[in-house]
Amino acid sequence: MSYSALLVDLVTDLGGCGRSQWLTAFVGQGAKIGAALSMLHMTFNGQRSNFRCDHPHILLSNATFLFDNACKIENGTGQCDNVVFENSIHTVVDEWDLVCERSWIVAIITTIQMAGVLVGCFISGHLGDLIGRKPTFYLSQLILFVFNIVAYFSVNWQMYAVIRFALGMGIGFFLTVHMNLITEMAPSVWRTRIIAVPTWAIGCSSLALVAWLLKDWRHIHLANAVIVLPFLLTFFFIDESVRWLITKGRYNAANNLINRIARMNKKPKPNTSKLIEVATLHAQSDNSKDTHSVIDLFKERRMGNITLGLIFIWITISFSYYGLTFGVGSLAGNLYMNMFLLNIIETPASFVIMYFVNRFGSKKCLMATIQFTTLCGLAAGIVQYIDTPHRGLVTNVFALASKLGLAVGWGCIITYEVELYPTVVRTIAYGLHNTAARVGGMVAPQIVFLVRKLMNRYLA
Repeated sequence: MSYSALLVDLVTDLGGCGRSQWLTAFVGQGAKIGAALSMLHMTFNGQRSNFRCDHPHILLSNATFLFDNACKIENGTGQCDNVVFENSIHTVVDEWDLVCERSWIVAIITTIQMAGVLVGCFISGHLGDLIGRKPTFYLSQLILFVFNIVAYFSVNWQMYAVIRFALGMGIGFFLTVHMNLITEMAPSVWRTRIIAVPTWAIGCSSLALVAWLLKDWRHIHLANAVIVLPFLLTFFFIDESVRWLITKGRYNAANNLINRIARMNKKPKPNTSKLIEVATLHAQSDNSKDTHSVIDLFKERRMGNITLGLIFIWITISFSYYGLTFGVGSLAGNLYMNMFLLNIIETPASFVIMYFVNRFGSKKCLMATIQFTTLCGLAAGIVQYIDTPHRGLVTNVFALASKLGLAVGWGCIITYEVELYPTVVRTIAYGLHNTAARVGGMVAPQIVFLVRKLMNRYLA
């Protein structure tokens, strides 16, 4: 019997989806909430309150004393040196006067955060293989907990940008390793269902509630740390992946863990002697084979074309997704409601993916969602230049439709990737394309900043 088949039998003998697997899945999925909140802080923290120029020569009776968001004074002949903000919300923008000539800093902070996600994804892929899934997972939780607290004490935007980079790394660690932790000891029939749980969308949409209740960027960071803490404390209850221990030749540790899982699932300890014997032979066979690298993805013309095409699609989906997410302040209506709707719309995407991929295949599903999202995005852009009383509502509808399409497309392309590459280079290909997606995420805040400047000039 093959090594893979023996591992499948082991999972079945341990109870399939028993208490141990359910606990691991609950922690892994629940921890998404803290990671999602940390990822999207800047959708609120980067919002600009209405402001006015604080100038001693402007009288209270003068209409220009109102919060007119003007960067110049005295009929545009003087530059405003000091601004006063409304007190409705407290963000990093009014904390450090990031308006007018300093407005570019908000986009830079967000891009720095996404750079941290990229670095975190790259490092954690190797770290998860080197020290294990569990230590890497809990390292991500520790980073999110510590740096959300440290963010509360930020004294300037430069310090805050460094903290956002660290939080980005923690998010990257989490995104890379959490699925391995919760699925490697789950039966294959349950893996798709476990992955499809829309916890990320729930976590992202919960930011709207947290921001609405607190309305202060420092308090939001503390709330995020409180949400992460319970999952950090589960370190003593969650097990390492048995698959990882066996592949690393740590058979005694694997046996002890198998005994623990069997007791927790109320199952008899399975006989692992055959599995260990085959695993040893499998490891020796792997050591005799040549190693693979990114270069293998481009050696053949057909595979090289596929790889380049998917890099472009990953970048496009990523910067479109995060462009919409970080650009929520440009939508008409209530900020908190828009934040909630733009993220909760991803919840049905999980069920759409399961149905359409199984019915039509991942390639057709991916192509259809890209076309759908493109049409919705074009429609939203065209509506901006049409003078109609319902322009804001129509724009929001097309933006929500685009976000749904992007969420479905992201799920489809992950499934499609598995079908395109042979096993020996599949993980390498996914790592390359996931890195490309983070590049798209870094570009997104700059696109949002550029669009806002162009729209401000057009409306002026």
